Amino acid sequence: MPANPPAESISTRAIVSLTWPALLATFLVSMGFAGLKFCLIGELAVGFNPAEHDPLPLAWMERIVQHCIARGNITEAITQGLAAVITLGVILGYLVNAPLSGAWRTGRLFLVAGLGCGLGSLVVAYFNPWLVMLLVGVAYGTACAARGKSIPLLSRAGNLSNTFVSGLVGAAMVLGLMIGTVLGTMLMKATDSSLVRHLVIAASFLVSALLGWRVRPQEPAPVPFLAGVRDLVTGSWQLMYENWPLVVAGGMAWGVASAASLAVFIDVQERLRISYEAAGVLAVVSVVGAVAGNVLSHVAARRRYVIGELVLMGAVLIAYPYLVDAYWQALIVSVIVGTTFASSSNVLDARFLKNAADLGQSGRGATMMSLTHSICIFVVGSGVAVALLLGWVDADEQYWFYGVASILTAGIAAIAHLGDGNPGRSGRLPRLPHR
Repeated sequence: MPANPPAESISTRAIVSLTWPALLATFLVSMGFAGLKFCLIGELAVGFNPAEHDPLPLAWMERIVQHCIARGNITEAITQGLAAVITLGVILGYLVNAPLSGAWRTGRLFLVAGLGCGLGSLVVAYFNPWLVMLLVGVAYGTACAARGKSIPLLSRAGNLSNTFVSGLVGAAMVLGLMIGTVLGTMLMKATDSSLVRHLVIAASFLVSALLGWRVRPQEPAPVPFLAGVRDLVTGSWQLMYENWPLVVAGGMAWGVASAASLAVFIDVQERLRISYEAAGVLAVVSVVGAVAGNVLSHVAARRRYVIGELVLMGAVLIAYPYLVDAYWQALIVSVIVGTTFASSSNVLDARFLKNAADLGQSGRGATMMSLTHSICIFVVGSGVAVALLLGWVDADEQYWFYGVASILTAGIAAIAHLGDGNPGRSGRLPRLPHR
């Protein structure tokens, strides 16, 4: 009897047994990550009191803070700045996580990521939170690499559509992020003890590490870490050259959605006077759209659907500050943005991961996808944070930036090959010649 039966002979029960550890590990590490981020948003941004503010050591930085306080943008600026610092950690972590993803099995990546994030959540209350969250971003980047690497491997092992598996894993991630958002806001209300809040979050990371260790799909032969480091630049360039429309469009969709969701979260509190806890409910509502978008994206995988979804998301974001003046309207916007973002980005990401796996580079493809998402999230988030801090835009004008960026992303997606009748059905551009 063969040790690894052909994929077509694997039963539904075996498929569930194969995928559930990855789905639960993804859900829990995402929940912990969002919970930690929103606890810190509550502690550092929403809880910011100008009367108790200690002047910053550099005069020019203090002038920017005071200018932002005067304009009423300090909460938005701190929120976007914190998100940008976390994302910067993911970007810097690429130098380690890219070769690690080829050298380590998926289960070990999940294990190290969960333990690293859990440790960060425990010590963030006792050290500089900005520095600790930078390091948490590095550890979360390892989890992103594990999640992305598992998708094509589980798809092949279960003889399932790559887009479908990506949708399931993406739904688990989005569900975890959204529930983590609610968890973070509820913990802020439930207890004044920072230690208790961070212990609860650390527990979710620990369980994710233990479950992630059980993710053991059949994998190609490992690439030694040092060999991966040497091949980092050339291998990454090859993948980017062949797949850049998929990579850039998927990353920009993530960047716009991430920054816009934080903007709406703060806006309903500042402009609509909704409580911090009620604002967290937006996450619960938007998760319905995001999960549906991920799971059903395989039936809307053609390029014209992806373009239409990104244009719709952009139009809704531009209209948001002009049309939304009630909480229920913000809920509707959250569902629409969640659905269009999740469906379009999952199609783009799944195609790229499949292309990378076809080249035998599932690990590097996963980390490159995570890197591109992080760069785009960082560029959009930090760009808006700087613009708010310097007074170039106000809280309402930032939505024009999100909307235009989403529409431009649709233009990039228009030249991506998604296998819907294009000659390059693989989705890749012609390969570079080997020298």
